[in-house]
Order: sequence, then structure tokens, then C-alpha cells
Amino acid sequence: MKSRTLMEFTVDVAHPVGELSAVISEILGVHADSRLDILRGLDTVIGEAIVQLEQSEGTDINDGND
Repeated sequence: MKSRTLMEFTVDVAHPVGELSAVISEILGVHADSRLDILRGLDTVIGEAIVQLEQSEGTDINDGND
């Protein structure tokens, strides 16, 4: 039998940024030695999601920033 440590969260979807930030902070607190790897992994996943969303909407991350 495998032993696992699980965290359970209730997220208020009316406040997604704050709630997701709180969840990430809690998980990073448990994995102090791999925080940078976790954050880099999230950065990759979030960056890819932004690119896909921009492509589907026909926008560019640099629009209006020139």
C-alpha cells in the first residue's frame, strides 16, 4: 500500500486569482525544496494556456504595448 499526503481545498470561484494564489502558496509550503521547479512548471503551463487562448481569440500578448 502506498502512503500519500493529500490536501483538500474549497475554492471560491468568484475570486480566482486570490484563491489559486493561496492554493499555490500552501503547496509550495509543503515542498520547500522544489518550490522553484514547481513555479517553473506552472509558468510553462500558464504560458502555454495564454498562447492558446490568444490564438483562439486572434490576439497577441504584445497588442497595445508598443
